[in-house]
Amino acid sequence: MLTFSAALLLLVLAVPVYLAVVSPTDGSTPSAATSGLASWNPNVSCAADLVTIRDVLGSAYPHQALNGSRYQVNSTSGGIPVERSLSPPCTITNATGQVLSSFVQINNVSLYGYGVKTTDCSAWYSKQNGGARYPGNQTVCTNAGQIITIGTTSGYMKIEIDRDWLGKGYCGPNVPSCDNATLVQEQSNGSISLDVQGFVFWEGPYHWELHPFTAWKLSSSPPPPPPSNSPPSVDFSWTPTSGNNSTVFSFTAQVSDDHDSASSIQVRWDWTGDGTWDTAWSTTKIASHRYSTAGNKTVVVEAIDSGGLTSTQSHLVQVTAQPPPPPPPPPNAPPTVDFTWTPNSGNTSTVFSFTATAADDHDSSSSIQVRWDWNGDGTWDTAWSTTKTATHTFSAVGSYTVIVQAVDSGGLRAIQSHSISVTAPPPPPPPPPDFGLGASPSSLTILCGSSGSSTITLTSLNGLSGTASLSASISSSGLVLVWPTVSVSPSSVMLAANGTATSTLTISTSLLSTPGTYTVTVMATIGSVTHSVSLTVVVKLL
Repeated sequence: MLTFSAALLLLVLAVPVYLAVVSPTDGSTPSAATSGLASWNPNVSCAADLVTIRDVLGSAYPHQALNGSRYQVNSTSGGIPVERSLSPPCTITNATGQVLSSFVQINNVSLYGYGVKTTDCSAWYSKQNGGARYPGNQTVCTNAGQIITIGTTSGYMKIEIDRDWLGKGYCGPNVPSCDNATLVQEQSNGSISLDVQGFVFWEGPYHWELHPFTAWKLSSSPPPPPPSNSPPSVDFSWTPTSGNNSTVFSFTAQVSDDHDSASSIQVRWDWTGDGTWDTAWSTTKIASHRYSTAGNKTVVVEAIDSGGLTSTQSHLVQVTAQPPPPPPPPPNAPPTVDFTWTPNSGNTSTVFSFTATAADDHDSSSSIQVRWDWNGDGTWDTAWSTTKTATHTFSAVGSYTVIVQAVDSGGLRAIQSHSISVTAPPPPPPPPPDFGLGASPSSLTILCGSSGSSTITLTSLNGLSGTASLSASISSSGLVLVWPTVSVSPSSVMLAANGTATSTLTISTSLLSTPGTYTVTVMATIGSVTHSVSLTVVVKLL
């Protein structure tokens, strides 16, 4: 079932949830980030950078692109490495080696298109967050939307209140800074101004996001206050429930708090209730102890939260006298041993997995040791070990006699052998079809009012053939008032297997074109294969 907050949003707005932010369109240079702003969400320990949407989108603004953003990390990713993480890194190192905050605050944006993202629901945490069921076996859906900077009409960012954050309780109706149910009421056409916080993430190849989105408030309101702290609650269970003075008891503490996560609360143990703590403070909730004497033992556990508030709980553990030792074992006989292997046969690149089974009338199977001879030459290739599994790769083709030997605690031994067939490995697969893309010349200088051209050549690799679709785009890192135009003709060419095909790229300028250095990118696609090539174009007045 959906959580209460997700169900409420689904009733309010049945469309998918998107959130977008837009930066100023006055042509100004993106602003430098202001660092060190406090997080409004108590589950985020990072300090936020104050940025704009233009700062995130970079040179592609108001459009979405990975390249040109200062949050680009490498050729395929940007921002934090995993969008659904419950503990994202506070900083990232971008593609130019600059260390900057991955956690940001963006002010004065309006929210539109907000609702439940019904295509992103689950009853389980994602693998990077442990993969367990959500509390109460509930099903939770991501909430998402778009934000746009107040006073603008283009450029956006998406925001997503992640389903794992809702399932964990880091966001939701009980978290003032990240109330997903109330946020739906703040949608507007620019009449409601919000300030937001979250982690920057590139959802390649589509757009930039604040995901996870961690907090929001009305621009005129102070950040929500943190919840008031009260002492944590603590209790514990143990296994076995009773035992003797040879028993190792395992104790597991259960803790909760209205301010701290359970994983951050520390506990310590007193095994006999004598007022002396036998362990140091630790966030590990599992401990073990063996009593040297019989009797009813008072076990005490104490929990402490980040505010220094403590709680204790105690229980009686029954410890009896150790039973008499068992009778001596019968006389020993040699063990039995055999083994299986997978796969049944293979080649010189196959890693064979061998599993021995050993039994004895005196020793447990786990205590019997085995060793292996991989080619039946009488030389043991492994040392004695109680581990019954081993792997081996044979370097040459042939039939091999594999031998296993077992030995028990009395020194009695047993042996077994089987024949393994090893063949030559299959030839490697041919390389996939591909094509190369080049431009000649790769750089041009053009006077305002004139044009230039470059020959775009496609070269078939590994037998690729098909119709290639070509397109061209132009960009610049400087301020451009009047752009040159670019085109490729023909925009569709036929590439024969192991052949070449060409098209002509034309860059045209007018007398009003802005002088400067431009980057022209030509993209070519054949089926599912896409390549691009870039040219440098310098436009001059004279």
